[in-house]
Order: sequence, then structure tokens, then C-alpha cells
Amino acid sequence: MKILISRKISYSQLALLFIWVFLIGACAPSRMVKPLAKGEQALGGNFGGPLILFAGAPIPVPYTSGFYAKGFTNKTTGFASVHLTALAFGVFQTDIGVCHELYSNEKLQWGVSVNPAVNIAIDRWEWNTKIWPQLDVNVYKNWGNKRMVYMGVNNWFEPSASRAHNEKQEKFVYVNPHIGFMYTPKKWTYGIESKWVAPGLSNIPNVADYLGINKKGAIGIYVQLIRRF
Repeated sequence: MKILISRKISYSQLALLFIWVFLIGACAPSRMVKPLAKGEQALGGNFGGPLILFAGAPIPVPYTSGFYAKGFTNKTTGFASVHLTALAFGVFQTDIGVCHELYSNEKLQWGVSVNPAVNIAIDRWEWNTKIWPQLDVNVYKNWGNKRMVYMGVNNWFEPSASRAHNEKQEKFVYVNPHIGFMYTPKKWTYGIESKWVAPGLSNIPNVADYLGINKKGAIGIYVQLIRRF
């Protein structure tokens, strides 16, 4: 996820920390891995982000967002979100999209889904607006009715030739691989996802020690809770 920040902000170390998180790519897990049933609805939220070293221990940046989803058909579910941490920094951000099942094998209990979405961010200082397309692709495997593992990639597209404050845009596509697990007893879903955020972007020098691979990007940990009704 990326974000618009005005020059009017007084940049503290904490603000710089969050700004860099917003700049490096996707900052939420896959909204929906499998579509809901037709007419079924869900409310969900997630907590977590890229790992940093804090007092010598690895912790995820506490990024939060919430979303609503509804099954249009048994194969297609629509969703929309509000990014709560971005809102606390004065930026309204949402991702709006669908989860569509491309293929499923009921006998082997696995399938493939895609989440095309559009991200919109509007800052409260100058009312700048930015839009970023996004496409998640997931392959999932069920074990019974309660457990599911999945893996895939989050593709984030930057259509602008410049970043905030007219900085040159060096990268136009961010490919973020991820793997996750979901446990679904009855109407609740508990999920955890790990994502390599912005693997092609150097994470040094920076205001925090981000835990990436070969000093690239950051490994993210996200916890998700969903209630279906």
C-alpha cells in the first residue's frame, strides 16, 4: 500500500516508520481466499505488518484495517475495506474488489481464486487522490470443513510516473508472495498470513531494522478475524 503525506506534517520517527510501510507495497492479507456462498455476508479485520526489530525482538508493525464482503454468486464475492491506521494519519484509504473462483476440485478439496481490486487513497490536507490497481492470485487446499492452507502472490500496480512530492517512480509493479492458514469453526474464521512485502525494494538505510531477505523488502505477519452471517 502507498499513501499521500503532506509536507505540513511534523515527521517523528514513528511517522517515518509508518510512511515507509505505506510505501513498500501491500499492507493487508488477502481479503477473501474462497468466495462466500451466494447471499452470505462477512465482516473482517486484520492486524499486523512487516517485521521490525524493536528492543532486539522481531515484532510486526501494527497496521490495521477492516472490511465487509458479500457473496454475489457461489463463485464471486464482493468486498470493500477501510484502512484504520492510514485513517489515523489523516488519509482515507480503501480497497474495493471481488474474489472470484477460477477453478475448484471438490473431490481433492483444492482450488484457484483471483482478487482483482482497486485501491484509493485521499489525504485530508490537500485532497490529493491516488488510485492503484491490485491483483491477488491464490491456490488453496482444504482439509475437511475447518482448515485451509493457501499460497499465492499479491500484485500491486503503480500507474503514476512520480511518487509523492514529485519523486521519480522507480518501480511500477510490486509482486509480493504469501502463504497462509485459516481455521473456520462454524461462523468464525481465524487466519494468519506471512508475506514477503516488496521483495525488489532495498530496506536500507531506514528508520527501523526491517527483517527482509538479502536486505530486500520485509517479511510481514498478518492476523485476520472474519465473522460470517
